[in-house]
Amino acid sequence: MKSVVNECPLCQSRNQLEFARDKSRVYLKCLVCNLIFVPRNQLVSNIEEKKRYDAHQNSEEDLEYQNYLKELLQVILPHLNDYKLGFDFGCGRTKLLGSLLNQLQFSVASYDLYFFPDPILLEQKYDFIILSEVIEHLREPMLEMQKLRSLLNPNGKIFLKTQLSPETSDEFNHWFYKRDKTHIQFFNGHSLAFLANALKLKGPQELAPDVFCFMG
Repeated sequence: MKSVVNECPLCQSRNQLEFARDKSRVYLKCLVCNLIFVPRNQLVSNIEEKKRYDAHQNSEEDLEYQNYLKELLQVILPHLNDYKLGFDFGCGRTKLLGSLLNQLQFSVASYDLYFFPDPILLEQKYDFIILSEVIEHLREPMLEMQKLRSLLNPNGKIFLKTQLSPETSDEFNHWFYKRDKTHIQFFNGHSLAFLANALKLKGPQELAPDVFCFMG
């Protein structure tokens, strides 16, 4: 591996190595927070990103998609205690996750940069915030997570669903998750712990192999 100079989007360090590469992108590994990320000059455009999301087949009537979200809810629900006000950040083309929670007597708002971009929702306070397969897409993950942290009520929780990166570059090169060009950073236990510390949250608590809880 060779040394490179680039700014980590999580910790802003310039101390990293090339971890892997393929025909279209380079993947750098930060030696401070351990985040693996794509250099920001190699990202797809917002237009291309939106086209990718438009191609997703998720719909509220899709039973497979419903079951996918219900499995996530089964993991999260035991950890909601008496919380009522929720925020589904990066909900995608539908508000189905929020609707399922609302049916359970929660009050959940749904936001998405491309499909439901209501800025008022980014000024309100919430007991819990859910990012389901979102954090790997964020162009400025630390800044955006700090913003979400500011929306959290005292003792609130942030739930993240994301696939953790393989440890070796050989495993990473064969990993399906990196093939999506809108996935631009990849976390592991160390980088999630760095994020929790930076946000002054406890955790991450692993609730399932790809679901993590950060606690205020």
